[in-house]
Amino acid sequence: MQIIPDTYEMLSTRYGTWGLLLMVTILALFALQLYYYLGCYSSIPKFRNRAKNRKREVDGISVVVVMGNDRWYVENVLPRLMKQKFRAFEVVIVTVGAEAEFLDELEMLKHRYPNLTATKIDEDPRFPISNKMAYNVGIKAASYENIILTTTEAMPTSDRWLECMGRGFSTGEVLIAYCGMEQRKGFANKVMRSDRFMMSVRYLSSAIKGKPFRGIIHNMGFTKSIYFAHKGFDYLNMNLGEDDLFIKRIATANNTSIVLHPHATMRQVPWGGLQWWSERQRFYASTFRFYPDYAKNAREWETGSRLLFFLAAITAMVIMPLEIQIATLAIFIIRLVLVRFSMWRVRQRLNERRLGWALTLYDLYSPVSDIVNYLHRLVRPAPGVWR
Repeated sequence: MQIIPDTYEMLSTRYGTWGLLLMVTILALFALQLYYYLGCYSSIPKFRNRAKNRKREVDGISVVVVMGNDRWYVENVLPRLMKQKFRAFEVVIVTVGAEAEFLDELEMLKHRYPNLTATKIDEDPRFPISNKMAYNVGIKAASYENIILTTTEAMPTSDRWLECMGRGFSTGEVLIAYCGMEQRKGFANKVMRSDRFMMSVRYLSSAIKGKPFRGIIHNMGFTKSIYFAHKGFDYLNMNLGEDDLFIKRIATANNTSIVLHPHATMRQVPWGGLQWWSERQRFYASTFRFYPDYAKNAREWETGSRLLFFLAAITAMVIMPLEIQIATLAIFIIRLVLVRFSMWRVRQRLNERRLGWALTLYDLYSPVSDIVNYLHRLVRPAPGVWR
């Protein structure tokens, strides 16, 4: 056992106590990063929602969407919904403050789509209608037990979307699925897609591990029974929280079904550039402080350890002897390669193409970006969060 003290004495003599501590820190942070990327996040490509776990038959599905005078959605997305290959479904549209002409158009569409239901809510400036109120009206109007919520910003990528989601309902009462950003040209689109992808990786991997804490409003579902058993949405004084704070309350390891299939993917249409995206992210991040401790700790430890690893590696490559500089650079490159490989496997499962180099850049800059956004929220909270 004398070899350990002798090795420590030799290394501390060669590199000093602080140099030795720096090397140990780099290795510890490297191991922690591998735990997240090769341990936690690697559960996504390996996950299978087995048919043998089927618990109940799915008689039908009600898709609920809230809108105003959204003709773009009606013209471009609604036909895709109505062409879904599923034996029994309906689309429940809840309009808030829609114009009479738009409502007439929806009524005419009912002749073409018998399984379309349109419910209107008149807008009153004295009593603003939140999305939670509107979705609640749609859920009550739904004919089927199984409810899927989506938005006017998202569209299915396949006519088998409902078929895949239906299989999810056969194994659980709460559905958590994936919605990526629509692929477009430009750097801003790469940033948005990377941000959404990594956010999804975190909540999907946590759900697979038996700790669901959120879904995504563009592509998630639950049964009417569990919705009313929990007395509907909570945090009614907030203009958000349908897909995280509510799911956190109703989802468990036993009642949650994770739907991961390319045909079950939705795509969100970006309506702006980086400023639009940054404002939205700041708005939706307002619920983070209400997340369970395990979700907050996982996010903070992964991001924090990544930032400290980068800082420690840079310090070592500046002040340490040449052999340590080479070793640190090798560890840095090995981590980048392993992270790239791990995320490639996840991207294959979630059908995210042409995002490799953008995710590598995201890996490098996002810790600083997260800190800046956090400080921005402290100094200037996002408007419109509270009612």
